[in-house]
Amino acid sequence: MRKDPEPVFRVMKERGFTVFRIGVNLTKDTEQTEGPMLENAVRLAKVYGIKLQPVLGFPFRWGDRTDGGRYPAGDRDALYQQGYTRTYDFVRQFKNEIDQWELENEINLVARGRDDKRLFGSGTTAAEFEMPAMEDWAAVLRGASDAIDRINQDSGLHIKKILNTTSTMFGFLDFMEQRGVHYDLISYHYYEVLGQSPHRAWNGWNPRFDLFKKLASYRRHVLFNEVNCGEIYKPDYGNAPGDAATERCLQNLNSMLTAIRDQKDVAIDSVSIYEIVDEPGKKPPENRFGLMYDLNRPKVALYLVSRFAGGKLTPAEAAELQKRGF
Repeated sequence: MRKDPEPVFRVMKERGFTVFRIGVNLTKDTEQTEGPMLENAVRLAKVYGIKLQPVLGFPFRWGDRTDGGRYPAGDRDALYQQGYTRTYDFVRQFKNEIDQWELENEINLVARGRDDKRLFGSGTTAAEFEMPAMEDWAAVLRGASDAIDRINQDSGLHIKKILNTTSTMFGFLDFMEQRGVHYDLISYHYYEVLGQSPHRAWNGWNPRFDLFKKLASYRRHVLFNEVNCGEIYKPDYGNAPGDAATERCLQNLNSMLTAIRDQKDVAIDSVSIYEIVDEPGKKPPENRFGLMYDLNRPKVALYLVSRFAGGKLTPAEAAELQKRGF
């Protein structure tokens, strides 16, 4: 898909989809390939009217504190330089083509509480992220943020920086901002099961909260850039029409997208479903998140999301939605 995204873009255009989130790993062993890969994606995206949203991945994600020996001290200054240099050199190549860059993905999940578990149901305060691993990541992301600021200063552009969080972990955003990681947009991942409302979002032992009002409190536009039904994680999910869990997933996805569409509290720039096609080489549940089994075999979920996106449906596809009450 990364080598030749055109078949994907062709399906996206037919279905009314306009945003493609794409990973860019800025490591020593990929620096010769990621630039040409993204150049090709940019060229094709223009043809199909698609906006690319790259997600930057840094060497530190894979445990490399020195960036392949470039900064041998491996201290936090080295991590800052890794984030700054990698971002500046790469983003500058595309400064006139791509106006939004996401600074890594799900870094909030690196944080661990006193019980050595991830902060699901907690993580609402910056203080909960005060730990060496997060200080290290703050150095990397501050470098990346500063690099894009410098490109903007030099070029007069306003390339935007996206910072991501998930679940209840809004304290991650506050922590990073306190550490000097400047960002313009929030990306949020939303997976829930049928019957759970974002207006009464799960919050661990704390009272439920309105997700949209919480996001609005940051006074930034939001990208819901990973959305799918929580039923996919369940062992009984059959990944086939008529299967009970799959049908619950479809009902849930319809409810989720309706709630996101109809809310009035926060400016949501886009909603991206994870993901376009299944990845059968992965272990469950990561092998079944696709809207399609492959690019020639759509699922009912594709019809549903296309309906929200204003895409084309055949009469038979529309009938599949109608008989489910959508």
